[in-house]
Amino acid sequence: MRCRIVIFLALGMQVLGAVKNHVYTGVRLGSAQGASSTFSQQASMHNPSTLPNGAPACPQNFCQGDLIKGTYGMDRNANFAFTYTLGDEIFFDRLAISGLRVYGTLEYISANLGKLNKTANQGGQNYNPKYIKAIDSSTGEVIPQTINNGNVPNGFKNVGGNLAVPSGYSSPCAPLSANNPLGICPTPSPQTNLLQHSAHALSFGLNVDVFLNLPLDFWIKKIYSKMFFFKVGLFVGGGVEYTMFWSDRFVNQVLGRKTRFFAAGSGFFVNVGTQVYVGKHNRVILGWKFPYYKLSAQNWYNYGNTNVGTQQTLKQSLSIVPHSEFYVGYAYLF
Repeated sequence: MRCRIVIFLALGMQVLGAVKNHVYTGVRLGSAQGASSTFSQQASMHNPSTLPNGAPACPQNFCQGDLIKGTYGMDRNANFAFTYTLGDEIFFDRLAISGLRVYGTLEYISANLGKLNKTANQGGQNYNPKYIKAIDSSTGEVIPQTINNGNVPNGFKNVGGNLAVPSGYSSPCAPLSANNPLGICPTPSPQTNLLQHSAHALSFGLNVDVFLNLPLDFWIKKIYSKMFFFKVGLFVGGGVEYTMFWSDRFVNQVLGRKTRFFAAGSGFFVNVGTQVYVGKHNRVILGWKFPYYKLSAQNWYNYGNTNVGTQQTLKQSLSIVPHSEFYVGYAYLF
């Protein structure tokens, strides 16, 4: 028994003695395969109007429109990616057959988003515009007003049925009618192109890869004694990263102006690939990266009529799912 322990400790010391450690730095050039995204919108407002029976026109006085969701396909253009790496690599044996590397990455991608290919109305409207009332900012009176026998008061106009609003009142997005006397805006459809130009994506990652190499130089040295350090192998690993995605040239078509376009998210990814060591200080890799997370953002804007009581809020929600990335890289091992 004692002899076995001694043998085990001796083997363990031999393995530890074979460990070689290399700090390294490198760069990668890649082609990201784009992203799938969704962009949804929903209009809402707070309003204390009541139904003819005295019940609230909107649940808890919160009037909510339909949720309109647009799905955008993957852009077919290549998305250029550049990555800087800094890490530490360990060989577990004298022949550098197996090993592990831990490294950080800083990645920039010139990213594109595809065009709208599907629009879906997911419902959710919880009120009837016919019963929404507001305060006329010029007179302080409630509108619309009920008229009798078609007698429209001075300074008012009939919008259908027995309802009238001030002559100067209008809506920027819906006609005035008996079923919508104040022209409450419906939720608009998502725009056709989220981005007319490439956006920016910046990622900070922490990676762990394990690898196995074929010791080709060990076999070749049996024939050619001056053979240099040369290994070919495979690696697999993954990690976590945080990504920011933004555009300085985004035009929000619903609002008719430039607005903030920013999304962020974090999650894990998988790396697989092949590697070649040419000399003890040079490593070339070919690899694939597969992210498994999404970026998201939510923004709220004033929308519709500016009249008190009919001012709406437009909520815009963005979700981006990045796809795989192919890359070629070089690292220098110190």
